[in-house]
Amino acid sequence: MSDDLVFSDEHSGADQAKHLTPWQVLVVDDDPAVHEVTKLVMAGFEMDGRTLEFSHCYSSAQAREMLAARNDIALILLDVVMETDNAGLVLARYIREELRNLNVRIVLRTGQPGQAPEEQVIRDYDINDYKEKTDLTRRKLITVFYASLRGYRDLMRIERARQGLRRSIEAIGQI
Repeated sequence: MSDDLVFSDEHSGADQAKHLTPWQVLVVDDDPAVHEVTKLVMAGFEMDGRTLEFSHCYSSAQAREMLAARNDIALILLDVVMETDNAGLVLARYIREELRNLNVRIVLRTGQPGQAPEEQVIRDYDINDYKEKTDLTRRKLITVFYASLRGYRDLMRIERARQGLRRSIEAIGQI
């Protein structure tokens, strides 16, 4: 028997963060500059040791295709006016009612608030926040990301707990 001590490798928090899956963020806007500015402003953002990974759609039709194929999007930054004056609102309803995705956080961003009055939109559509593009400073956008991603994270925790409880109940029933 050897008296040599063996130590496990130490990993810094930064090393561990590199192995965590990034938060998936979808930007849906017909203006390419909005996509670029969003990525630039949010560069370096991290929450719970996870960075951001952006996907980009330039129409509600593109977003429909992507969202039908993926269920890992945590946050959608959604423009109202694209192919039509209410394309973003129609997409929000599609996400909630047809895809039945109640977990993704949807933040409506509009450059034309008259097209989608805030009070009506919040009341009639299952979105999580409403922002005018002109009001979104870097600080406010960071706040939107923290609030939205925390909401998504907490919903996912509840969902995992619910699934674990269901498995426990099924196992007890088999005993």
